[in-house]
Amino acid sequence: MKQIVLFFLLFTLIFQAQSQNANWEDLFSYYSIQDISTGGGKVFAAAENSVFSYRRGTQEIEKISSIQGLSSEKINTIYYSANYNLLFIGYKTGLMDVYNPQDKTVLKVVDIIEKVTITPANKQINHFYEYENKLFISTNYGISEFRLNNLEFGDTFFIGDAGEQLQVAQTTVLNDKIYAATQEGGVRFADVNSSNLVDFSLWQNITNNSFRGVVTLNNTLYVINNNNSLQQLQGNNFINKDQFNEEIKDFRVNEEKLIVTTFNKVKIYNNQLSTLVNISNFNDFSPNLSSATIFQEVIYLGDLNEGLLAASTNNTSVFRYLSPDGPLRNDVFGLSVIPNELWVTYGEYNGFLDPYPLNSRGVSHLKNDEWINISYEDLGEKKNFVRTAINPSQTNQVYISSMYDGLLEVNDEELVQVYDQTNSGLQEAIRPAGTIVQNDVRVNGIAFDRDGNLWGNVSLVEKGMFKLNAGGGFQFFDTSEIVPDYFANNLGFTELIIDNAGNIFFGTSKDGLVGFQPSTNTFAKVSGNETTGNIPDNFVRSLALDNNNQLWLGTSQGLRVLFGPSGMFDNPNTSANEIIILDDDGVAQELLAGSSISAITVDGNNNKWIATEAGAFYLSSNGQETIYRFTKENSPLPSNSVTDIEIDEVSGKVYIGTRNGLVAFRGTATSSSDTFEKVRAFPNPVRPGYSGLVTIDGLREGANVKITDIEGNLVHEVFSEGGSVQWDSRAFGKHKVASGVYMVLITSKDQLETKVTKIMVIR
Repeated sequence: MKQIVLFFLLFTLIFQAQSQNANWEDLFSYYSIQDISTGGGKVFAAAENSVFSYRRGTQEIEKISSIQGLSSEKINTIYYSANYNLLFIGYKTGLMDVYNPQDKTVLKVVDIIEKVTITPANKQINHFYEYENKLFISTNYGISEFRLNNLEFGDTFFIGDAGEQLQVAQTTVLNDKIYAATQEGGVRFADVNSSNLVDFSLWQNITNNSFRGVVTLNNTLYVINNNNSLQQLQGNNFINKDQFNEEIKDFRVNEEKLIVTTFNKVKIYNNQLSTLVNISNFNDFSPNLSSATIFQEVIYLGDLNEGLLAASTNNTSVFRYLSPDGPLRNDVFGLSVIPNELWVTYGEYNGFLDPYPLNSRGVSHLKNDEWINISYEDLGEKKNFVRTAINPSQTNQVYISSMYDGLLEVNDEELVQVYDQTNSGLQEAIRPAGTIVQNDVRVNGIAFDRDGNLWGNVSLVEKGMFKLNAGGGFQFFDTSEIVPDYFANNLGFTELIIDNAGNIFFGTSKDGLVGFQPSTNTFAKVSGNETTGNIPDNFVRSLALDNNNQLWLGTSQGLRVLFGPSGMFDNPNTSANEIIILDDDGVAQELLAGSSISAITVDGNNNKWIATEAGAFYLSSNGQETIYRFTKENSPLPSNSVTDIEIDEVSGKVYIGTRNGLVAFRGTATSSSDTFEKVRAFPNPVRPGYSGLVTIDGLREGANVKITDIEGNLVHEVFSEGGSVQWDSRAFGKHKVASGVYMVLITSKDQLETKVTKIMVIR
């Protein structure tokens, strides 16, 4: 086997070792398989933005994702080179990743992306074909050559009649000729050993039709044309050999067998083109196949909904499901968390809160590290689920809001009730002309109060807020006075939260913040620009109450804070406050000015996680310090478009949902404890080279934490705002402390409880 020794020394690349991402966890969906490749005793399956391998002998599954350094773009094709023990991943953007299974490193190849003469749509990578020490890359602009012996790009071939770009679906080599299946350019060929393949005039064509694929089997050339006909090249003509009634999705040769895949059929031929296997009956599911192959007498199928499946050649009616456990989908909309549980929804609406076109997607539930996926069919075929609310006193009971079908009640992952216009008093949406939209009930924000009542809002109706009493029965509240244009174009209600006093707050898409005080049955509103409510935009997308009862507002154009939110019920002139910070040059600036903020979450230390279209921000409790900013470029975040963030207060794990997948970050902030029994410091010892923070958790809120050297000299002091604090292993933030044992002296806020622990520092 050839050894790659120049892996880190070549052209533009980004390297990320797995150890660098030890604080991250991949929670991607592996059920939408785009392509399959085999070799080295493994089957490699490409999902939407990640890959996994399945080893036949041990049945071991290994995930390969952004945690390992993959790019998390949309994958179009993959190829495993047995000669070089490398996995090549081709993306729709033109990016290419090279993964080394031996040392688990990733090389990002950006040469195609950086070609300024090629439009983004034409950069898509369609297929890899290995010949001798070269990899021919089929793209929407032509063919690029990649040299496997030194991992360098070679020439690029534009093979149109006049050297123009031509979409190439697949290539193969037969009798020293390279053949390319093209769209609208026929099958083109040239001498593969020519040193001048960049000369378009050397490329000849067979017909001018469009072709989906070209392969070589038993010294014979086969193609698939756009009429889904399997044809054989005889002389200069293509002879029909088989006809398919469905669009052919995949065409390949493996282990001297030719495999043709449509969305609902797999047909496998031997090298004489006699049919060996014909799979067309799927008893357990409705197929939506993307690819298939045969490997060591087992047929592997890639399905866009069911994941990777396997069947024996002797029994193609029984399938094994091989994809790793995971959520239904990657395009996350909303998250809800309680200790050791996470709920995920995949609904959507546009910037005007319009849910059309409606989607048909289920929801996912992660419980004790196991995924339970509830399908669209199991949820009564209701549509567009956006948020979940977990009953804090009965956590197996979960309510799901739908921006079309009202409110669903689920117990133990089973649908027990749907509340809509037929049985609850929930109203159907009203168009600006005053007409009712039949069967369209748009419930969005939902939350439980301390008494176990569920509150929610409904868009485009007169009674836009409801209360589902803990004992049963709905109560509705007229919101038409506080939001008089409730049926106007693009008006709707967003996230709803409840403070400790039972006051209700929710956002709107055009009218700012709405509040309701149940004790006085009073509505109030904060809206407008700098002259009134000081909200940068009246589209309030997200809300959060922090540990100081301050209300944080995330709008489509920035961030605001109400320091005493209940004051809005007494003062009609209440206005929000921006957060002013100093940039690196000492110039005052507004924090996150102009940013569209989709979620705000408060952790156990009263710090703030902010979800934006430019990544995830982790801010200090007052917003003055950015502790982290995670983006796709500097972390395993699969997309900069972050849709929601939630925190498990017991473990400190931070779940970050994006439009391209879900990840978890191992945070350090936890909720406060009742005692100091579980106080711990980690990492401990602090070893040479460690540059991160030391976390001390298991604290009570307001605890005083002093760190001294062994002689009693104070080096750090802090008060906990939640259940944990951090120390940068410096003496009052200046110089790193020397090696030695450091005492951690902890005193509760009421000074009735103390605790002592130790931290060893090794420099």
